[in-house]
Amino acid sequence: MTTEAPQQTENRTNGSTASQNGNGSASSGSSAYGEALADVYDSLYPTSGPAIDSMITFLDELRPAPASLLELGVGTGRLAIPLAKHGYRVHGVDASPAMLAKLHGNDPTGGITSSVADFSALQVEERYDVVLTALNTFFMLPTQELQISCLRGIHDALADGGVAVFETYNPENYHRLSEATTQIGHLAADALLLDTIQVNRELQSALVVHTILGPGGLRKVPEVSRYAWPAEFDVMARLAGLRVTGRWAGWDRSPLSELTEKHIVAVERQDA
Repeated sequence: MTTEAPQQTENRTNGSTASQNGNGSASSGSSAYGEALADVYDSLYPTSGPAIDSMITFLDELRPAPASLLELGVGTGRLAIPLAKHGYRVHGVDASPAMLAKLHGNDPTGGITSSVADFSALQVEERYDVVLTALNTFFMLPTQELQISCLRGIHDALADGGVAVFETYNPENYHRLSEATTQIGHLAADALLLDTIQVNRELQSALVVHTILGPGGLRKVPEVSRYAWPAEFDVMARLAGLRVTGRWAGWDRSPLSELTEKHIVAVERQDA
């Protein structure tokens, strides 16, 4: 999920442990997004650097490698590959076959297993020490009901003593927008990304239209996210049998403030 501005200087093979459900309302949107952006996704977001190093350190402090880790919205392996290299046993779920094809190409040794699935109706054959939902992917579920369903699936996917970690944008950053706004990112020397953002405050919904300008012409990819306020997220988590154990402004565990760009949230099962 990419409704945070793509970084302008930095800013988803085997085997299957998750099965696809027939509920297409969430998977169709995320799949279309992934299919449309798979070829440029690795140009949008860095595959290495301080941010990823901080994420690995954060997770390692919660549940150190070689813990088992399930990433929802694994995409091209931007996070999964460095996590596997660090020693985690990683399985990734994504709604987009094109994203997973890129993952296979980025992971020639086959260290990461993956499956095509709708993570709003997650079903797993094993349980994991860590469930990771990064880069606003959770907000890509367009309704409160689907978000609660996802949380229930995460509850069932967690091993005893397991932890789920979410990376989302700060809802205030979008809720405050009173008119459409545009952000510009650079994909390459001859390619630009224009993101036009429009917010419906009543629905807690952000529509982002990604416009890619390059040698091949112009391409537009719409993306919708449904943001949840921290208090609402906490209630949804409790309804799913989970409890929030920490919330920070970044992988470095910095405290939250009104200017926070993102939220990092850790949750555990209430019966743990």
